[in-house]
Amino acid sequence: MRSDPTDAAVTGAGRGLGRAIAQALAADGARVWICSENPTELERTAALIAAAGGEARAIETDLAEPNACAAFTRAVTEGADRLRVVVNNAAVWQPTRVEDLNLAQWSHTLAVMLTAPFLVTRDLLPMLQREGGSVINVSSRSSVMPFEGEAAYCAAKYGVEAFSQCLALELRSSTVSVNTITPGLKIKPTSLTEAQIATVVESERSQWHDPMEIMPAFVFLAGLRGEVTGHRFDAFELTGALRRLGRDETLARISEFYR
Repeated sequence: MRSDPTDAAVTGAGRGLGRAIAQALAADGARVWICSENPTELERTAALIAAAGGEARAIETDLAEPNACAAFTRAVTEGADRLRVVVNNAAVWQPTRVEDLNLAQWSHTLAVMLTAPFLVTRDLLPMLQREGGSVINVSSRSSVMPFEGEAAYCAAKYGVEAFSQCLALELRSSTVSVNTITPGLKIKPTSLTEAQIATVVESERSQWHDPMEIMPAFVFLAGLRGEVTGHRFDAFELTGALRRLGRDETLARISEFYR
């Protein structure tokens, strides 16, 4: 039984970065509510958390569907004791030039990466506001830089940055922090399933970092309660600061580490 029970919700937690975030928050003492559209990968994440002594609630969810988003947030609302963290991590990456991009692809990308974060955050915000909490929206270089073939992906990531900034302004006098964070190092490409990873040549896979390397940054942001909000962080840089300076000194010098 957790002595100080708290809960965290993490989307896109079936593999990669999302799995690492869920594991890190569980290791930090939170019961994690995780979702993914891939049930096999989702259950694997839950099993890994349980094997490490943590607690997870896995909910298969297609975040492209508003009704599915509502079902996920309803499960959290009805089952969580003290929600403190919401991490919007889910993403889809299907590089396509604009001339070849159809409406279905465009709509699906924005539904998962922009509409879902809005719906999940909006529905869970009342719980965060009870005692304070943190909204962490996962960003990337594609939120500040254009890339050929990534019009839909970049549009969604740019949108997440704008959504986060607006929400931070609306909540600036509250005890809820809203920040975005980019990995800051090369990790497994978004949308590659575990089965697909096995087909990637070793020379390419060897360039991917283990996302657990940057988890101190996510745990740090998860612990904020309104004192730092409306900023964009690089997880690699923030993790380095935390290791050099410790949490308290990093917090005192936080303006050095956001963008």
